[in-house]
Amino acid sequence: MASQCLKKYFYSKKNPAEAEKIFQKHEQIYCGFADTIRAAQEPEIQNFGDLFLCMCDLHLRNAAHKHSTGKEGIDAYSDRLVLFFNGLLLGKPETILSLEAIKQHLHAHWRMEITPAPAGFQFVTSDHPVVFMTCSNPVNPKNPVQIILLALNPNHIAVAFDQRFTWVKRTTATPADVRLFNIGQVHNATKFIYSAAQFAENDSAFFKKVFLQKQSPLSESTLKRWNLSLTYLPPQHLYSFISMKPAVLC
Repeated sequence: MASQCLKKYFYSKKNPAEAEKIFQKHEQIYCGFADTIRAAQEPEIQNFGDLFLCMCDLHLRNAAHKHSTGKEGIDAYSDRLVLFFNGLLLGKPETILSLEAIKQHLHAHWRMEITPAPAGFQFVTSDHPVVFMTCSNPVNPKNPVQIILLALNPNHIAVAFDQRFTWVKRTTATPADVRLFNIGQVHNATKFIYSAAQFAENDSAFFKKVFLQKQSPLSESTLKRWNLSLTYLPPQHLYSFISMKPAVLC
């Protein structure tokens, strides 16, 4: 197995311990949520809000985002955090909104479902495990993030969604959904895919082919802007548990 996590001072050389403390809080929340699901317990409603923030954090701190700011990694991460919540999530890139305004937006518009895998099938994950997705026409440069996906464990995925645009049914995923999610992890990954079970020979060959043919996600932070490519699925190829709302209701 190739080595990972060996780059020194990826987030901060000036104060690495403080940078690590920032991320440890979210990691502890995520682990607690995963333990709740593993114990077959229903998470409390506030835990879903914590999980949503963890999902955003896991994506925005990832090494898949190249930073060409000349600043420390933790500063580039902080810039992405602000741009994400104000621009990609709320659609107001020219305004710096307060934390309270962001919380109100999430409470009003976002929901979370935990979707289990069908018997005999498992979700995989990757070194860039959180998928930011839009179901809108990809040529629209102002597309908001509408769905966020993360595998909590091999048998469950968390699906956060903006209910103004989409709806997620509380149901079990289909085998086709599992395959679609796993392909999405291959596309989102930078180097590594992780599975709790050995791939069947056909699946292993297929995922390797997808990985070799995929285009690397383009994400780069500069002093002037942040470029991010969202995953796009046309309505006819959505997961079985996701449906688009009519435009008149959005």
